[in-house]
Amino acid sequence: MSEATEGVTSEMAERILDADFKNIVKKVAAGKTLTVAERARVQARAAGCTDTVAYAKTVVELSNLLGVTRRTISSWQKMEGAPKALSNGLFPVAEWREFVRVRGLKTNAPVTTNEEALKARKLLAEVEERELKVGIKKGEFVLLEEVRRSWLTQVGKAVALLRAKFESELPPILSGKDAQGIREECARAIDEVCRSLHTGEGAAP
Repeated sequence: MSEATEGVTSEMAERILDADFKNIVKKVAAGKTLTVAERARVQARAAGCTDTVAYAKTVVELSNLLGVTRRTISSWQKMEGAPKALSNGLFPVAEWREFVRVRGLKTNAPVTTNEEALKARKLLAEVEERELKVGIKKGEFVLLEEVRRSWLTQVGKAVALLRAKFESELPPILSGKDAQGIREECARAIDEVCRSLHTGEGAAP
């Protein structure tokens, strides 16, 4: 232990972390963006944990952070919904904490009070909501209602084009053709409808 940390009791350390968390709350209230470390701290409290490590480099490190054995992690990894390692091989600790909390799995990791966890989850929800709004303004996300409206418009357009083809245009063309000819004309009509939908041409519903 270094001279800087000698004499720092667990109670003092907890007060420092509480003060740090309050600063994070103020930062969120001011509309500022959290750093990766600050977000990890909020996610840790939201999951009921006291440590603030964002990513574990190995399964061993992850098991130590969660307060379980490596064999337990291996067993949990087989469960449905278990967090996956990132493309760089790191393990997202916050996701694992939340997985443990939601599943009610037992660990030996130090925990925060339920009140602190609830406050952190509320704060995390506020951060995510603000980030979502910013993302929508930047065009990174699309509202579900807009997707639904666009989908219904395209479906309506497809139905209108198909009706026009098969109820009006095709009957006189198909008259007198054999099965192969009818199949080819129908396929051609469907291809034309698909091209119209893809290019945005054709009559609106």
